[in-house]
Amino acid sequence: MTRKVLSVTVLLLALPLAGCLDTKSYERGPGPKYGLATLMSDQIRKCWFGAGGSGFSEYAAESDVNPVFNRARILLVPKNDLEAKPLLIVEAIDKNNTQATVSAYGPLMQGAQGARISADLKRWTSGSQACS
Repeated sequence: MTRKVLSVTVLLLALPLAGCLDTKSYERGPGPKYGLATLMSDQIRKCWFGAGGSGFSEYAAESDVNPVFNRARILLVPKNDLEAKPLLIVEAIDKNNTQATVSAYGPLMQGAQGARISADLKRWTSGSQACS
């Protein structure tokens, strides 16, 4: 029972990030959310896990960009337990026919890395490809 309440609380606390991005050049399915999810996945891999990335070494990123199941998200799970419940979900959501936005939720958002995650996603959805 406590686990259900915690999951619901985490979902209710998740707020969509303010930025949105025109994703025409990054399309991978019907609707802009697939392009945005692909872009976010590329940025996450480059900035959080690539050369000079820090703070995420104990996690692995898994893209779940699948138009068949109407999913456009990136999941962060513990590197030593890839089947574990995701600790961070970055989900792309269509705003209209040409724009999408990102929502991030999960336990990592309430931890020490939450502010960095929010800042990075907001910067990337605003069009910057810079790492923090």
